[in-house]
Amino acid sequence: MADQTSSSTEADARIIVDRLLREAGWDIEDKNQVTTEESIKDGRADYLLLDNRSRPLAVVETKRFSKDAYSAKEQAETYAKELQAPFIFLSNGTDTYFWDYNQADARLVGSFFSRFDLERISTLRKYQKPLSTIPIPDKFFFRGNEITVRPYQKEVLQAVDTAIQGNKRRLLVEMATGTGKTLVAAMMIKRLFQAGLVERVLFLVDRIELANQAKETFDDYLSEYPSIVLYGGKRSKEGQIVIGTLPTIQSQIDAFTSGYFDLVITDECHRSIYSIYRSLILHFDAIHIGLTATPSNLIDRNTYEFFGCWNPLTRKGEPTYIYGIRQGINDGYLAPYKVYHARSKISLEGIKWQGEDYEPQDLERTVSVEDRNKLFVQEFKDNEEKRGGDHPRKTIVFAITKKHASQLTRFFNELYPEFKGKYAEIITTDTFDPLRAIKRFKKEPLPVIAVSVAMLDTGFDYPAVENIVMCRPTRSPIFYQQMRGRGSRVCAEIDKKEFLIYDFVGNAEYFNDEGYDPFEQKKTATRIPREEVLKEEPLEEEIPEHIVRQFVTIPLGQAPDEWVERKYIEFGPEGEKVDAREYKDRFAEEVKKLSDVNDIVIKLKQQKDVTDDEVKELGELLNHPEYFFNENNLRLAYDQPTGNLVEFVKSALGLHKFPSKEERVSRAFDAWIIQRNFAPEQVRILRMLKNQFLAGSKADISDFNRPPISQYGGLQYAVKT
Repeated sequence: MADQTSSSTEADARIIVDRLLREAGWDIEDKNQVTTEESIKDGRADYLLLDNRSRPLAVVETKRFSKDAYSAKEQAETYAKELQAPFIFLSNGTDTYFWDYNQADARLVGSFFSRFDLERISTLRKYQKPLSTIPIPDKFFFRGNEITVRPYQKEVLQAVDTAIQGNKRRLLVEMATGTGKTLVAAMMIKRLFQAGLVERVLFLVDRIELANQAKETFDDYLSEYPSIVLYGGKRSKEGQIVIGTLPTIQSQIDAFTSGYFDLVITDECHRSIYSIYRSLILHFDAIHIGLTATPSNLIDRNTYEFFGCWNPLTRKGEPTYIYGIRQGINDGYLAPYKVYHARSKISLEGIKWQGEDYEPQDLERTVSVEDRNKLFVQEFKDNEEKRGGDHPRKTIVFAITKKHASQLTRFFNELYPEFKGKYAEIITTDTFDPLRAIKRFKKEPLPVIAVSVAMLDTGFDYPAVENIVMCRPTRSPIFYQQMRGRGSRVCAEIDKKEFLIYDFVGNAEYFNDEGYDPFEQKKTATRIPREEVLKEEPLEEEIPEHIVRQFVTIPLGQAPDEWVERKYIEFGPEGEKVDAREYKDRFAEEVKKLSDVNDIVIKLKQQKDVTDDEVKELGELLNHPEYFFNENNLRLAYDQPTGNLVEFVKSALGLHKFPSKEERVSRAFDAWIIQRNFAPEQVRILRMLKNQFLAGSKADISDFNRPPISQYGGLQYAVKT
């Protein structure tokens, strides 16, 4: 009887495995692709996956739900070696492991690999060579110039080589803003291509502007390896390097098996790894390299643990390689900087804070006082005239809201009437053509000043910026670093000696940042920059009491959902607001009008595929000055943080249904389970707790001693395991 029960349970697991194989593209009815119960000397292999010449590719060994699939390794390896199959999958229907048993141990994966994935990996293995045999060049050509490889660039390449040759599959690289993370990433990719270790690469960013910048770098340095940027439509062509925003790749995740990419590089990884895109990152069984400009002592523990860089003994993170801002300045690769503490400052007394950020609407009432902002602009102009110089200094101004940015821009242009309203320009996501505005700021004499709201804080690469104007307060050391980093690049063309931070909101004072110029005569006493004393103490302990009292405190587990909490959509250069439901209705009306006259919308209405270029064209059409129908605003209106333009249009046409909150939570939960090495009993308990959360109930310790969790050993078992 026991045997019958065991057999029945394993049969149930095989029903699930059949479905998972089909989802990965395998035709399990085609004996030229998949055979079952393959007889060998010591038993039978549950499944044998075959290549396009009917040669063994992988053995699949299944176990019943209650058994740990990993425990079947020895048996599966015996079968694989006898059948001469290079790969093994171990699955109990819930957890699936992939084992390239001649290379490394079995790894938990999110899906089976396709036939093409396995054939491609098998071919790669035949031509691999050690990274140590690939020389690091002393010079290379980039954008028409011969570039000498910098010492720290050689060091980071050597550190990555050593880690990968030691079978590490997750690496974290910290490089200060301005030291060329994207170019270094291109150098890493090229070496891995040359060594035959990877064939397909995914480069993840969080904004389309950064994707386009990365493609420019890759098209130049990696010209022999085709790259594409995905915009959200049908993949019109393939590339060895796929560049995409996190939402776009998330929306197309079903098109990629876990084995599709060999290398995944996540730019500014601290912004994405442990948020809503965690499941996306974990989906791919690849070498993962995280790039960040955030100083190591400010990166959270979860990020370190994901990349295998957390030292439990010292309780500190240890990135694979670090090259910080002070090293860059000392070596002459980054510009020194000074801080101008403005006489006219925004008073933050009475402002409510949420964690490390302010409450935007609360602060807007403070900053939108015209007389105060006129004082800021006048003080900036007066100081620039005192500094002198042979050219107007390119300047980035960080504003709080779009209304605030519009006000500042108007006042700058009023003070420089000779430039006929072109001295300063707003650059935000609602700008009519933000990419063209950015290009104009970089390439043309005017505008001299770019006023931005949450757009130029990361990934904006323009060495000629000499002034950073902070009119946006923050208590986040990470965001402060990012704003400061916009001026850190050196620029020989204008003989840039340093950059200046105009601080109108007390950010530099809060972080004890008096600037850093190692080439000036040292002061006898200096204050230590706050980011250097944040290594272990909580931030709140060092905030003055009157500021602490202004923080909003929310009980653990009761924080409102960001997407649900927001009841309106803010758009346009003046920061107009409209109810989210009304915004959706207006969007649906616009799409309905276009569905009879616009060829692209007509194709979507007819359920036909559209290309990346068509999606881009449609996005430009919809993002018109009346309502600015763009992905960012639509994600808020639809409460879909990973939605893309094609999905929103199809939803307005009644042709697409977005996943519910429950489905999103389940997907993120499953990705978390994949990362951890839980026993089957632990997974069951965690799934019960997840379901309880989705049902709207809180979980506490007493739940472990009540059915159904108590049936699996209760609290005593949970603590022991």
